[in-house]
Amino acid sequence: MKFGGTSLADAARIAGAAEIVRGRLARRPVVVVSALAGVTDLLARAVTAAREGARDELEPILADLSRRHSWATSGSVSSPKRRHDLDLEVGAIFEELRQILRSVRVLGEGTPRASDAALAFGEILACRIVTAALIDRGVAARALDAREVMITDGRHGAAEADLDEVTRRTGRVVPPCLAAGEVPVIGGFYGATPDGRTTTLGRGGSDTSAAVLGCALGAEEIEIWTDVDGIMTADPRRVPAARTCPVVSFAEAAELAFYGAKVLHPAAIAPAVRRKIPVRVLNSLNPSGAGTLVVEDPPGGTPPLVAVVSRDGVAAVRVSSRTLRIDPGFLSGVLQDLEAAAAVPDLVVFCETGVTVALPAAQVGDDLVSRLRMRGDVQVEGGRAIACIVGRGLARDAAVRVRVLAALAEHGPEVVALGGSSASAALLLPEGRLESAVRALHRAFFEQEAA
Repeated sequence: MKFGGTSLADAARIAGAAEIVRGRLARRPVVVVSALAGVTDLLARAVTAAREGARDELEPILADLSRRHSWATSGSVSSPKRRHDLDLEVGAIFEELRQILRSVRVLGEGTPRASDAALAFGEILACRIVTAALIDRGVAARALDAREVMITDGRHGAAEADLDEVTRRTGRVVPPCLAAGEVPVIGGFYGATPDGRTTTLGRGGSDTSAAVLGCALGAEEIEIWTDVDGIMTADPRRVPAARTCPVVSFAEAAELAFYGAKVLHPAAIAPAVRRKIPVRVLNSLNPSGAGTLVVEDPPGGTPPLVAVVSRDGVAAVRVSSRTLRIDPGFLSGVLQDLEAAAAVPDLVVFCETGVTVALPAAQVGDDLVSRLRMRGDVQVEGGRAIACIVGRGLARDAAVRVRVLAALAEHGPEVVALGGSSASAALLLPEGRLESAVRALHRAFFEQEAA
């Protein structure tokens, strides 16, 4: 059971999460927690202020962090003695954080290693508070340090878990807790190298922590608790008629995450796919809801299409061959230039005279454009967006494919592309037309079906 930051935003939500866990005791839950909502951003600002020697900025951030966690402890733990003990523990953790930030300020540099060490404190604090909240409600619980079980490589800020080593470590630590009737509580997002250096798995990495731990333990299911009723047929902020998808496949969930659905972190899919463990996305504010079940192969009778997702803030980069023909190595050279500039494309469309790449506009810098101009003529057009229809029916049913491509064509797309997994079809268009396109596509494929 993984609880995200919005599910632990304040004392009331922490108490709600504890009640949800108490209702799952018969299934022997293992709990993974994110930092309280907004805490990781505050910690990142604290590292920046410390690196720049800005004590006048750093102290208010630390005071805000301390105040938020103090409110969380006072409102989620009723026993005066238990709350006193928790306050002492939280105070000691904050002192350790201050020492790390003090070292960063004195040295005037925040290495990736130091940054990871500081950023992990959000989850470390949340782990202690949620454990105390569970115990306060009569649930036997034990806080475990993720650095003892979540063993990763040394890529600070984007570490990858060593699933075999995590399996060995959790096998020694977690089963004894469960056998004793205890609920293990572990911070997500962070771990450690084999020699004990703190690492983080990247933003959204608590989903990955939950998936890796679920795989290592052979869990029957991985639950991702968030603040929406599961994976939706569209972004409800753009489409008020959006509804929850009951079941989606792993391939569909990966496509949805890639093209903008923020409920499930893309990296969380891979470990679950590897061990074929179902993932259920649930709403901690509506715990009785069924949510969305993500499985390898949905049962027969499930809809051929699951959602329309969208992303704005995109730029189209067109690289044209100056000879009007594609020489060997042209496409691979363009892809190498993208990789060298740390640019990750959303779409790549190749024709006989050049290549069009759609990618986040923030990734289109002078360095990338200069590299590409060595290949051919370059045209950059910002203010673009991507809308994408996702569903296994695109691969399995030609009639569905025809309907989707015809619907996409009605919106005057600059580019239309079927995804490599054959579970998505996307169009590139100006941002100003995105909202109307998404609503029209949702009406065509989801609202009529619901009616």
